[in-house]
Amino acid sequence: MRHLVTGLLLAASLPALADGQATLESRSDQGNNTMEVSWAGDDLRMDFPQQAQAGFMLLKGDKGYMVSQVQGQTLVMDMAKLKEMAERRGGDQAVAGLTSQQADSVDTLEATGEQETIAGLEGDVYRLEWTDKAGDGHDDTLVLSDDSQVRELMRAFHAYQRTMTGEPDPIATTLESKGLGMLRFGDRFQIAELSDETPAASAFTLPEDAVTFEDMMNNAISQ
Repeated sequence: MRHLVTGLLLAASLPALADGQATLESRSDQGNNTMEVSWAGDDLRMDFPQQAQAGFMLLKGDKGYMVSQVQGQTLVMDMAKLKEMAERRGGDQAVAGLTSQQADSVDTLEATGEQETIAGLEGDVYRLEWTDKAGDGHDDTLVLSDDSQVRELMRAFHAYQRTMTGEPDPIATTLESKGLGMLRFGDRFQIAELSDETPAASAFTLPEDAVTFEDMMNNAISQ
């Protein structure tokens, strides 16, 4: 979940998306990780090759899902319902856990005058000061670009984020207003590869043999 939320800080929101595929590299206290992203139209899929047990994230229309394997069974979780359940069971502590990595405001976004090339694209280096929902301040270096595919990738991420949080991300909104997308966010992540190749339609299909999280919980209670 932490890697997902980090990646979702990319976001900017527009309704129609072009097709593409990308590889993102993220860093955290747990080590380096890779995320494979595919999107077509309004659909988005995120896979984690180094964490097979993590399954994949899927956006279909305005619905966000997490698909994983639990004891040999394919499990599909509706992200909005999962958030509601966490809030009901864990109260303020659960909400804090879900939102501690989310931005509450953008305080400063300034170009440094420097440039950096990432994934074959030249971007401008910016300094970003922002405050998260826990009230903590952050100071990060971003590499931004007006490349259309970079912006489309971020719009796709934001659409998924909104299925979880129900609200726009201030960083995303600021970048979208400036017509910019993100190539790198500090040392948290950066785009490693970017392609305009259209993914297979089957990538955005929910497994037919899956059970929902609610079904799994109900079965556990009944037994």
